[in-house]
Amino acid sequence: VNHAARRYPVCIVWTPIHPISWLAPYVGHVGVCSTDGVVYDWTGVINRDRMAFGWPARYVQFKLAEVDCTAEDWDAKLAAAVSLFDGYDGPRYNFVSWNCHSFIVLFLNSLGGKGQCAGRWNLVTICGLFLAAGRFTSLGGFVGTWGPLALCYAAALGAAGWEGVQRFFRVSCLVNAVIILWFALATAVGVRGMHGRWGTQSCAKPAIGVAVGAP
Repeated sequence: VNHAARRYPVCIVWTPIHPISWLAPYVGHVGVCSTDGVVYDWTGVINRDRMAFGWPARYVQFKLAEVDCTAEDWDAKLAAAVSLFDGYDGPRYNFVSWNCHSFIVLFLNSLGGKGQCAGRWNLVTICGLFLAAGRFTSLGGFVGTWGPLALCYAAALGAAGWEGVQRFFRVSCLVNAVIILWFALATAVGVRGMHGRWGTQSCAKPAIGVAVGAP
């Protein structure tokens, strides 16, 4: 990992989506990195070596041995996912079902194997992984994730005292309940985007010229 160069080999990465993350700091935008550390994400189109909502604030690095694949397999499957999601026949982006997590979930599940990526990934498990094992890329990543929520509570305290804090807490709980309920329920009932299921195969063969890690 090279934080200065923003290279995160064999990682999935996360960054806040402001202002949504102000009330729900676990809500964010995700991407996946090739073996040479270049990040890819999806917002209806594939972004390479950048993220739509800013550079990564958190990351989780996989060990190739644990996911039962080689470096070549990782990059080949990533190239296939990029080709699918960037093509005319691929999914169409929307925040509530086919979103950035769908791209990551489809890629991880396509790896197969017997380890961490044995087809069990979905939106909820990706979120849980970042909450449980996500490492911050820097102090700025930590502050950018949790700072806005702290400032909101400070503003509520300054404006209306503890009553203001209580009101803000209730609003925050309501917003979080709606978000969590929707995505948990959608995952539980098998909404395809939550599990990265598209067509009859997880990843089609990469189109000619699609090569992860190529300049």
